[in-house]
Amino acid sequence: MNDARRQRLRVDVEGGQLAVERSGEGPTLLMVHGWALDHRMFDPQRNDLEGDLETIVYDRRGFGSSSAPPDLRRETGDIVQLLDTLDIAQAHLLGMSQGGRIALRFAAEYPERLASLSLQGPVIDGFSVEEPEHERIPVADYADLVRAGNLPEFRRQWRDHPMMALDHAPERNVALARTMLEDYEGRDLAAFRPEQYAYDGDVLRELARFQQPVLLLTGARETQARKAQADKLRHTFPDVREVILERSGHLSNLTEPRAYNDALRSFCLGVETRRG
Repeated sequence: MNDARRQRLRVDVEGGQLAVERSGEGPTLLMVHGWALDHRMFDPQRNDLEGDLETIVYDRRGFGSSSAPPDLRRETGDIVQLLDTLDIAQAHLLGMSQGGRIALRFAAEYPERLASLSLQGPVIDGFSVEEPEHERIPVADYADLVRAGNLPEFRRQWRDHPMMALDHAPERNVALARTMLEDYEGRDLAAFRPEQYAYDGDVLRELARFQQPVLLLTGARETQARKAQADKLRHTFPDVREVILERSGHLSNLTEPRAYNDALRSFCLGVETRRG
């Protein structure tokens, strides 16, 4: 879709604003990006899905062009405010990585606002798994680098992390990931406190009551820890299916966009047909 046809707006939330883009026609799909990224993460999805779905992307608080300060605890409320501002009663929700963590919290707290839930490499609050050392995300160490003014070194280390692997991605998507990482300002790391990650509810117990359809989009080369998280969710939700993307790791939407988009489109439109 031509960029001129995308509606750009700012949504007021606690402490500032979110930068939001809305485009396309059809049932609404709201997409929540992952850590150290921004709304452009989903460019390969929007460009393909806008003929079938209304797509909404935004920069989460602390990221991209949004002015609201970083705070994971406020992000479910941000989604409520965004939906209310745009007068959307229900939406299909896609959460990627840390955005999947937020999407799971939202599904637990506001199930009535969702037509469906799709998840790509999410983290489940309160569910711990063993991680090989090379897969561990040393957030506190990264925060120390940023606070010391060494953002370039953080970018180098994160670019080389297994979760950022894009071995089989189209070159334009590799370039997109590099651009987003170069534009990442480290605001959340500069303000990092472990308690910001806390979630007061029992998310797995609450999600077991979530009745809407769920789609898991899992890269066959995903990290061991995130595969374990997906496996746990597969046994948690009453109505769930999983699509394995054979050439992908964590960034499956960039690595295999066509297969990813086809699965997401089919899922959302299939839910609409069932609801119809």
